Amino acid sequence: MRQLLKHVLSFQDVDWWVLAGGIALNLGIALLATILGAYLAIAPHTAEQYALMGPPVMLLAVFLASLGAGALIARMAYQVPLRHAFIGSIGGAGAFIVGAVVSLNYMLLILALVCILGNLNGAILGLPKPHYRG
Repeated sequence: MRQLLKHVLSFQDVDWWVLAGGIALNLGIALLATILGAYLAIAPHTAEQYALMGPPVMLLAVFLASLGAGALIARMAYQVPLRHAFIGSIGGAGAFIVGAVVSLNYMLLILALVCILGNLNGAILGLPKPHYRG
């Protein structure tokens, strides 16, 4: 486990442009989810439904968006796709953590974890598949 964390958190062989794009993409996902969640919670015609179904729908939306972002980052990264996706997910997770600290909202901490896990799952799905010739 220690070797895995050491490997994933290393900056060796990192393409900085892909990493910056991944951080920006995840930050955009976090900002869009936050703005959309705030709008749906405040708007009078959606506030009641959002209070009932908002958190699970938001978790699913952030996970699926992060899954797509992780797969895209893994496809763009040349050598170490899991490393790019994990470090790139810090853009979205950092935004959610800052929001959680400012607003004292535990749901945003859960969204930060979901953002990281979605990116890692997307990176695993985006890895090139081996072609067996047999």
